[in-house]
Amino acid sequence: MIAINNKADCCGCSACEQVCPVKCISMESDSEGFLYPKTDEKACTGCGLCKKVCPILNSASVSSSLQKAHAAYNKNEEQRLASSSGGIFSLLAKQAIMESGLVFGAAFSNDFRKVEHISCKTLEELEKLRGSKYLQSDKQDSYKQAEHALNDGKLVLYSGTPCEIEGLKKYLREPHENLLTLDLICHGVPSPKLWSKYAVFREHEAGASISKAFFRNKYYGWRKYSLLLEFS
Repeated sequence: MIAINNKADCCGCSACEQVCPVKCISMESDSEGFLYPKTDEKACTGCGLCKKVCPILNSASVSSSLQKAHAAYNKNEEQRLASSSGGIFSLLAKQAIMESGLVFGAAFSNDFRKVEHISCKTLEELEKLRGSKYLQSDKQDSYKQAEHALNDGKLVLYSGTPCEIEGLKKYLREPHENLLTLDLICHGVPSPKLWSKYAVFREHEAGASISKAFFRNKYYGWRKYSLLLEFS
């Protein structure tokens, strides 16, 4: 049974919640809005699957061998300007869709109060995934969805932070040739609750609802950080 005594020992990937066969684990928000697993001890059967898929309890060994690295950016200026960095995700995601694959990534909820992982199977849906979101994402049942698609032989592109990707791989428990993961350099995420309160404050100030949120908008250039909010 998963028990979190020290929050530093949990990355909030939700692999334990999604693998539980009796659904006795739920991801609940703490005082700052971060998600942590909570176990219903009465419903727990003690199968131990939650511990087996935990990336913290089963950390992967790091290879010391050097790997080949490539630097690239999207040559489509419109897509690049609409991206937080070089727009490579858009190219990889488009290719996955063109190959009848499924793409998973972080998107704002409809009310822009939180970020959650969703699946996309059309080019039009990919717009929701473009751009960095500096918030912890609610993975929902995305690991399960990815597993079902992989078992059906579909190409799956899963994008997320390193801990989310490691959580997915631990959840799957075996490699899949049709799985492509895309993670990023991450130094942690701000409080989801703070963002939610900030969104409410800005909507009250504007007298309208947020219709778009864009972290690292390039209006002031690539190297300067900014947040663009549009209202409707």
